[in-house]
Amino acid sequence: MIVALTGMDGNGAVSDLAEDLAMLRVAAGSRVLLVSPNPGAYDPQLYDDLVIDASRRDANADDADDDALARAAVIVALVRPAEIERGHYAAFLARLRQAQEANPCARVLVTVAHGSEPLTPHQTGCLLVFVAQIPGARLADTLELDQRGTYHSHHSELELDSRKTAYVLCAPEVRHLYSEVFRGRAVRAYS
Repeated sequence: MIVALTGMDGNGAVSDLAEDLAMLRVAAGSRVLLVSPNPGAYDPQLYDDLVIDASRRDANADDADDDALARAAVIVALVRPAEIERGHYAAFLARLRQAQEANPCARVLVTVAHGSEPLTPHQTGCLLVFVAQIPGARLADTLELDQRGTYHSHHSELELDSRKTAYVLCAPEVRHLYSEVFRGRAVRAYS
């Protein structure tokens, strides 16, 4: 399965999230290739899953990122509330719609990266409007970023005690996103 992750231009958190999802998939027993934004040659037939960082690093990026989105079974769009709230997302929205036109069977999951402060009602409204503009997309779990840009959670108290200590590779929200991305596939202890 091909999973492509993208975000607004220059969003380095996409790479971290792609790495976390690939790591969880490997821990579940799959042969996974984590593909960077500037990959070398590879044979996708050698792997069970491809996790592709399809984020654009600059405005002059080539179409390889968009090709990855068009081939993906699941597209994970990572957004930050402030980016959406400012309304400067037209190009990003166009990329997602173009990928859907090229591959109408792709599932689109929009996930939100925010700090420890809860989303304001205005930010929540802006995010819902953004997701509604992508046909068939749905809002996935939110991911909390600390000051250094790493994922953490204060929601871990909601997890079962057995999952807090066993196989903990990343924040509960990332494990939940993993189960949404790979639903219908064997997700073992991480579902």
